[in-house]
Amino acid sequence: MKASKVNALALVLCALFAAGANAQTYPIKPVRIVVPFAPGGATDTFSRALANELTPMLGQQVLVDSRPGAGTTIGAEIVAKSPPDGYTLLFTDLSTHSITPSLYRKLGYDPLRSFAPVAIANISPLVLVVHPSVGAKTVKELIAVAKRNPGMACGNSGVGTVTHMTAEKFAMLADIKMTAVSYKGGAVPVIALLGGEIPMVVTTVPASIEHVKKGRLVALGLFADKRSTVAPEIPAIGETLKGAEGAVISGVLAPAGTPRAVIDRLNAAFGKANEAPKVKEIYASNAAEAIHVTPAAVQQQLERDAKMWAQVVAATGVTPN
Repeated sequence: MKASKVNALALVLCALFAAGANAQTYPIKPVRIVVPFAPGGATDTFSRALANELTPMLGQQVLVDSRPGAGTTIGAEIVAKSPPDGYTLLFTDLSTHSITPSLYRKLGYDPLRSFAPVAIANISPLVLVVHPSVGAKTVKELIAVAKRNPGMACGNSGVGTVTHMTAEKFAMLADIKMTAVSYKGGAVPVIALLGGEIPMVVTTVPASIEHVKKGRLVALGLFADKRSTVAPEIPAIGETLKGAEGAVISGVLAPAGTPRAVIDRLNAAFGKANEAPKVKEIYASNAAEAIHVTPAAVQQQLERDAKMWAQVVAATGVTPN
């Protein structure tokens, strides 16, 4: 056998041995989960519940590091530029992550290529909520009101977030004109809605459901194609307006180049953590449904959503200001 072939075979064997060793020894130090949202929100709550389960499972402390701002791009860039060794992970809303490629032209990373997909934790559909003074009890009634009052304000949790872009897609499909009003965080626009500052918001179920139950606000529909088991009492907007889906998809990404053995270990760990009673309880209270898929399925979700959101951005002309 030629020396070149022997050397090539040796390199392959060394790589396989290193991958196996990685899987057996990882982790040997604390693991950091970067969350690009403000503390206290659903994504932050999910990450901390999972971290508590992962710590004894992995045998190392799993820490949550909140790095909010700039439509999640600050936290994402930190992870993208971290060593690809499995010790720095991104726990984010994959829907918002899929929006950034078409919305932000100058990023310090590639949202689809600078990361290795790890897992999806859960999915929670967004909801369209209005102030009672609007007088609409259904999506059809709201569309009629909006056509009579072009430019109605619609609150969201930040420019470029899935709440913002879902509202833009809704307006596009309904052929109405709305004015996006962006706030910092998911709770703030709901407070503004309660105070009559704005007539409607696209938000999460947990941020608004108690106010809906008490009659302070009206939930017109979930951004889904059919009613959800997490909030079956709320109609699906897809029943009235096809294609109006929108959800927070909590998922995990690692820096590109992270060894496959480490990715597989983490995927299995997150899947097992999802089964913990405390995690299930927190998901239920936040209207989220647990999901466990392969890393390849995560990548497919990202690429599929990126194409869809690019079409919405192009059609609506949204910019990050």
